Amino acid sequence: MKRKLRGSGFKHNLRAVWAFSAFWVVVVVLTPPVLTVAMMLGGVVPESSYKDVWFFLLTRMPVIALAAVGLAILTTNRVAGPSVQLKRAFEDVRRGDMDRRLRFRRADKHWRELETAFNEMMVVLSERADSRRGLEAEE
Repeated sequence: MKRKLRGSGFKHNLRAVWAFSAFWVVVVVLTPPVLTVAMMLGGVVPESSYKDVWFFLLTRMPVIALAAVGLAILTTNRVAGPSVQLKRAFEDVRRGDMDRRLRFRRADKHWRELETAFNEMMVVLSERADSRRGLEAEE
């Protein structure tokens, strides 16, 4: 019943990447042109520089878009990876695997409390199940 899973399964995280990509594209890709237009309309950028500003924006936007997708993948892996692992642990427990323990990556320090609480809960549940089996065997 025990199965060894390595990693969080990037294919499981891929669905969430698109949502994070949309967020980062809006924040990172649309912000520079909006600010640039606002600065042009506000008179901060002289009219003689308009051509240079548009050239800069048009040549840098593909690089900025790739950076946004990279941020989305990194963010998704950091958030969804432990979530997928937690979901798998719950499914294993539901199937009756009382020896299931969580172990997150070292870099996932913010998940340590949840890991400790889950593992302690599983120890208590295993002890209770063992004591019930002992009582049933005596009867």
